[in-house]
Amino acid sequence: MKQIRLPKFLLLFLFWGISLSVSGQETKITSYNIWDGFDKDSLRYERFVEWAKENEADILVLTELVGFKAHDLEILGNLCGYMHTALQKEDGYPLGVMSKTPIEVVCRRMEGFWHGMLHVRTAGIDVIATHLSPFDWKFRQKEAKMIISYVDSLKLEDYFVAGDFNAISPLDADEIITHKTWIRNIKRGDASRPAYNNLNDGKFDLSVISSFLAAGMDDPIGRLVRPAEKRMTHPSAFRYRWKVEDERLPDLRSRLDYILVSPSLMHRCILGVVERLEGISDHYPVSIVLTNK
Repeated sequence: MKQIRLPKFLLLFLFWGISLSVSGQETKITSYNIWDGFDKDSLRYERFVEWAKENEADILVLTELVGFKAHDLEILGNLCGYMHTALQKEDGYPLGVMSKTPIEVVCRRMEGFWHGMLHVRTAGIDVIATHLSPFDWKFRQKEAKMIISYVDSLKLEDYFVAGDFNAISPLDADEIITHKTWIRNIKRGDASRPAYNNLNDGKFDLSVISSFLAAGMDDPIGRLVRPAEKRMTHPSAFRYRWKVEDERLPDLRSRLDYILVSPSLMHRCILGVVERLEGISDHYPVSIVLTNK
């Protein structure tokens, strides 16, 4: 049999890759809005379990765990390979975290928030999960300020804030302004809810994400995923039961889901991904990968 000789640099590359996976030199973080707790749809639930096993995130932040009790999240976590879980509340639209390593719950907060905030520590990282108001930019701005103040009060260093922010990043502004159907739908929604406004003086608001960025956090997805159209996280084709290639979808989309990281974590961030995952939710999951210390 003819012996195949690989170049030395390729052997070193392969060895480095194997070493990373074996010694756990990376941490993967994923955030996913699962859409109304799967609506008690067993097929969506099963698809999620299968995906979560393949995704292999070390830390998984979940929003819209509607109908979930703490025990339900424990069961889901065990099925997906997570022995550690934390649920923020058991009514409304709960937040949850699943982790491969032990979780310390630091704070569960509902007061002043639309859906709330959950702060846990796991894998040496402070995790702040949230789900900001879906209907009003001023309310989202207030929520952002509360989170920023909370982070500052604890002088957190290695942390990230993740979830469905329902807000537009200034890094996406040039892309979003071309989505005429999305803008038209937002205007229609505002007209149907006189007490709330997603648009700021008739224009999409950038102040919420800008507040986080001005406070020192960074946006790995915004920095690392190109072009901007690939950063959009909502709606999925599954939302409308359309074909994935439906040409109407791009004009409907925006980026609502974020993992905003502290400067120390941004220095360690080597990858950002928006996965076009269909069949589970109206949102797409977002992930980042960090090199470990």
